[in-house]
Amino acid sequence: MQNMRRIAIDIGHARGTGARGYVDEHDTCAALAEEVKHVLESFKVDTFQADVVDFPDKSNSGDLAATVKAVNAGKYDLCVSLHMDASDNAAAHGAHVCYFSASGKRLAEEIAMRLCPYLPGRAEQTVKRTDLYVLKNTRPVAALVECGFCTNEYDAAVVKKQAYVLARAIALGIAAYF
Repeated sequence: MQNMRRIAIDIGHARGTGARGYVDEHDTCAALAEEVKHVLESFKVDTFQADVVDFPDKSNSGDLAATVKAVNAGKYDLCVSLHMDASDNAAAHGAHVCYFSASGKRLAEEIAMRLCPYLPGRAEQTVKRTDLYVLKNTRPVAALVECGFCTNEYDAAVVKKQAYVLARAIALGIAAYF
């Protein structure tokens, strides 16, 4: 018998409030979120219902509050928030996954194991963060996925040109968590 798993895929920042560089964080993560949703819903072992959570026209704080409210009200089993980093150092590169709780750590490890080989460069592939609003305030297990640096030409190209590969890595991490 298949299990139904409800997944919230958060686009980390509202339009115009996230990082910019070679790509725009919101637009890039919005496209990636749709790919993750598509991949999850194509799996045959478990049944996934994935919803993209996005409040593109709010302020950054308004987006965060609306996201947490929607995720907590949505009876989700899990939440993944998609982001891209930015740095004044153009050489900064690589993906990592942030978590808050022990169950979030396991989710972060499952995703990072599959995602980070495509976007290498970070010394730590998973990082405990106690200061991230979405991780601290959502009730379901949550991880925040930093999909490389939008200010690094290589990372931006990978996210843009290999969105399906990265989405599959994230989706496989989610499936492995269950």
